[in-house]
Amino acid sequence: MDIHELRELMLDLNCMTALRHVMRNPAIAALNALLQLCAQDDADPDALTQGYCDVYDAWLSAAAKGRGGFAREALEAVLFDESPAAALCARLDASELPYSLMNALAHDLEALGRLTAIEPAMLLLLCERAGMEGKTAARLPMWEPAMSAEPLDPRMDRAMLTREGARRVAAFFRRHGSGLFAQYPGSTWVGVSERYPLGLRGVREPDPIRLEDMVLYEKERGILVENTQRLLSGRQACNILLYGDKGTGKSATVKALLSSFWLEGLRIVEVPLAHLTNLPAIFSILREQPGKFIVFVDDLAFNDSCPEYTALKTVLEGGLEARPANVVVYATSNRRNIVRQRFSERQDDVNERDTLEEKYSLADRFDLRLTFSAPTQEEYFTIVRALLDARGIEYDWETLMPRARAWTVSHSGCSPRIARQFADLVAGEQAGEPQQAQEPGAQEQTE
Repeated sequence: MDIHELRELMLDLNCMTALRHVMRNPAIAALNALLQLCAQDDADPDALTQGYCDVYDAWLSAAAKGRGGFAREALEAVLFDESPAAALCARLDASELPYSLMNALAHDLEALGRLTAIEPAMLLLLCERAGMEGKTAARLPMWEPAMSAEPLDPRMDRAMLTREGARRVAAFFRRHGSGLFAQYPGSTWVGVSERYPLGLRGVREPDPIRLEDMVLYEKERGILVENTQRLLSGRQACNILLYGDKGTGKSATVKALLSSFWLEGLRIVEVPLAHLTNLPAIFSILREQPGKFIVFVDDLAFNDSCPEYTALKTVLEGGLEARPANVVVYATSNRRNIVRQRFSERQDDVNERDTLEEKYSLADRFDLRLTFSAPTQEEYFTIVRALLDARGIEYDWETLMPRARAWTVSHSGCSPRIARQFADLVAGEQAGEPQQAQEPGAQEQTE
């Protein structure tokens, strides 16, 4: 790269518009500042040295976070930082996007691609041409451009940082949204604060369990998957209540949907029971996003008509504001009718029937209800063997079966969770680990 090419690049970077926010990324800003110095006729040698050290420090910071290389930094800023361009691309169809926006995106992406493609050896050469002493350049380290300790997000690649990448970037925003919703597969409602202005905390590494790793309840999972596919295709989808015995995999089944569908635009927003009164605000946020959302409420159980009970009943059906078309509610409960009941109510309440109907009304507002009953002993054995086989553990079932049966007695019954705990025990024994240790990376049906 000669001085003319460098100054052309600096001019293109100064003229960025749609993606101007990327230049505020610390790593990209440090790289840009150094090249601005290199483009001067009388750059200060000390400033060049300091500028190069700032660039290397920025690379170190990125590498420490599991992201190596400036191209990765630029791509993450383009795709995951909030910007008017991202919001507009997310809201409009491809045919509706202004020509000026697409042209600006193409220009900015190409400029960022040229900037981040500069190798450290070339950067040092530019510094020397600008006035850095050779003995100084010889002492400065060069970074590894392609180093990355973290797997690259499969939705992004270096080809996006080209003029031709503009349409791919716009399509990314239409499918995955922008900001937090584009960056994270799932999020949890934590309340609005300075740190979380939307009230949502992104979950970078959700539970890795997969649908194909789960055993039994094929019919129930099939219904849930089919309903989720309807949601993703823009068709009418149902709110679903998953109820049944503890440890049968109700929560795990919902969470496993992310592994199969997050690349298609599915997101899960988990709302703790105590925050259900915030559901209208959450729906308002999700309504403006292009993605498809499961609002997940785990382990429902209410005492009478508490505020959270009323809030959930209202958003399911009955409020003035319609549920967003891109949102469904999936909830789990160990109780079919969700609300706890007492015999005293039947004895003391004059209008007993009205009281019971009020308690049943929440469960009735779910379009579908899926039952997860405790497995039989033979089904429990099937789960144990499937978990051991998935881990590659060798065993003699005739010897192991009595222990597996005894395990259910000491742990009060059969369930996928109990089966997983027994599989943990056997795996720990074979690996010479403490009995409570779980094999790293294990993906089982546990909830």
